[in-house]
Amino acid sequence: MGIRLPDFDYTRPYYYMVTLRRLEGLTPLSAIVAPGRCEMSAITKAFVHVIRGFHERFAGLCPIECFSVMPDHVHLLIKLAGEVESKTLSFTSAGGKTLSFYVEGLKAALSQAYWEVCAKTGEERAKLVVEKARGETKSFAPVFFADWHDWIVKCDGQLATFTRYIRENPARSFLRRAHREYFRCVNEIEFLGRKWYGYGNAALLELPVLEPFRCSRKWAEGGEEWNVALARASRLGPGGAGVSTFMSPCEKACGHALGLAGGRWVVLSPEGFGERWHPGRQYEKFCAEGRMLFISLWPAMAREPTKAELYERCHQMGDIVVEGLKERQT
Repeated sequence: MGIRLPDFDYTRPYYYMVTLRRLEGLTPLSAIVAPGRCEMSAITKAFVHVIRGFHERFAGLCPIECFSVMPDHVHLLIKLAGEVESKTLSFTSAGGKTLSFYVEGLKAALSQAYWEVCAKTGEERAKLVVEKARGETKSFAPVFFADWHDWIVKCDGQLATFTRYIRENPARSFLRRAHREYFRCVNEIEFLGRKWYGYGNAALLELPVLEPFRCSRKWAEGGEEWNVALARASRLGPGGAGVSTFMSPCEKACGHALGLAGGRWVVLSPEGFGERWHPGRQYEKFCAEGRMLFISLWPAMAREPTKAELYERCHQMGDIVVEGLKERQT
């Protein structure tokens, strides 16, 4: 997979948060019917059965105990077996099998369960998929996108954050749909020990991964620094958001990469927000979907700020975010 970390040994027995996205046009994997509760459809039950017993199929995999089957995606905490010394982080690899080996196997098992359940309900397309798999190809049509996201969980603090995020996913999804007005405009937000003003989905600040992007206008497109930043943005999946002014060419490219990876945006806005402020037309959809949050340390100015003022404000917010998120991750 292109978005895996190129220099990381994925046989290490860490926890990994993995997100699988369902292909468009397929039957929902579950239904959110109440805060914090997914409806256990036949597909959901089949997925739970596969996930809970998947570690029995392969050596080197711990039981998957924390997961959430959402209507259009699945979150899981996967841990490879091995011995880890908590202080030195030395390890014994899980029999040479990488995370990708297990994820691809799980995707195949879930796809088989999905089509077999749909075939039992009389869906003609599913019947054809099952017949073809059993008669000719011995494999089932995919249910998930080929690409998937992982985040490496290396410390206890991160593990608790990811566990809480996965378990609270149904509640957040229900709240977004039932109260869309909560995810459009907010007045004051507490973030990194400060009061901010904002517009959009304030819940993005509770995501387990907030990645700051501060890119110089001097970075050349395709250069080493540019490519490193773009790679970080491409690795942020549904469980993460990029935090930046998204003003420099490289920051804009990172924002585009975030969108393609299914991530979210927390935009540092130096202008502040007036009573009638609203995002540009190109951003309205993302705000309504809860994928974007604009934040500023300042309320709206009574006059147009100068370029020097905007430049100074961007640097001030950037410094606070970079240092604050660094402390939060340690």
